[in-house]
Amino acid sequence: MKKNSLVIDKEFIFLLLSLMLIEYVRAAYVISYLPVQAAVGNRFSVAFVGLAVSLHFISDAFSNFQVGFLMNRFGVKRIVSLSLVMCLLVLILVPVLHFNSFSVLLAAIVLGLGACPIWIIVLAKASSGARGSNMGLVYFCWLVGIAGGVILMNYLMNLYLLFAYWLLPFLIVAAFIFFYLSGEHPNPGKENQTFKDILTQALNVLKRSRKILPGTLLQSIAVGMMIPILPTFVLQDLHFEYNYYTLLIMTAGITAAVLMIPLGRLTDYLKTKGMFISGFVLFGSGLILLTTTSSLKFVFLMVVALAIAYTTYLPSWNAFVAGNIHQDDQNVSWGIISSFQGVGTMLGPIIGGLIATLGASVTIMISGICFIAMALFYLIVK
Repeated sequence: MKKNSLVIDKEFIFLLLSLMLIEYVRAAYVISYLPVQAAVGNRFSVAFVGLAVSLHFISDAFSNFQVGFLMNRFGVKRIVSLSLVMCLLVLILVPVLHFNSFSVLLAAIVLGLGACPIWIIVLAKASSGARGSNMGLVYFCWLVGIAGGVILMNYLMNLYLLFAYWLLPFLIVAAFIFFYLSGEHPNPGKENQTFKDILTQALNVLKRSRKILPGTLLQSIAVGMMIPILPTFVLQDLHFEYNYYTLLIMTAGITAAVLMIPLGRLTDYLKTKGMFISGFVLFGSGLILLTTTSSLKFVFLMVVALAIAYTTYLPSWNAFVAGNIHQDDQNVSWGIISSFQGVGTMLGPIIGGLIATLGASVTIMISGICFIAMALFYLIVK
């Protein structure tokens, strides 16, 4: 089998560092700060957190659909710079307005808008060469950012909440610097596209992506369902102490980070479809089993299994997606596909919050069933 090379150069590394810091900020704010304040600090209700998370992914989904076209028309650097400046300003605004509900929701929305452009650039860059290895590297950096945001934010909130929060705008500034060190990012030369050209291009991308979009949507719904209820599930359903919640997150994050790049490389040697179907089955089964016991040892074992499953399906799924994208439509294609992912993750917290009225464990179980359903779907679809 012919091996393609990894897309690793100085400019790509700076892009990955920028992505990592942006994802740290998003995770620290949306996944850690808001849900934990609802579960422990009583600053917000679970319903308010579900709304904030949903608005975050609504803005993510909306901007993903638009950003590819905007970068083609106005230039990559201009759009990315604007998005990062918006993130910086809104994060400063939240403490200035004493963490009131309006500012908290506005920050969730703008962070959804601001993260999209850098993602599209990174995914387009990683779509050439050894796609599985490249995607493994991208999602390793994403995972380090996510895990770092959740773990460090949880730890710092225990020590000093304001310091934990004020770290976030400083990291946006660092992400801005890394992006500017990542090269010129020339414009695609489509500044004069008409609305008809844009519509035709979008329809062509949707047509070519018809095998991808169902999995993208359902996968993100299933994951999004768990975002607002994870602390509640661990603290109230499993009856674990808060320190164990942090330890479980650390275990999952470290396991996935260690395995993301090796399993991404394995994707280039095995069948991509078989890899992500196996990952879907293992992930779904692990979630269902997680609801059957409150044994600490068993829960830790399931968390490790879930991390392995996640690193099995994530790079292989995105390599599969990249294989269905045309080279000349990469910005727009990744934008549209990411918008479906954003819609799913937007709907997920709403659905998960509604199901959680029956119990947080019911939400976890239904999420697991969704993953097994996806595995069956792609076993049937050629």
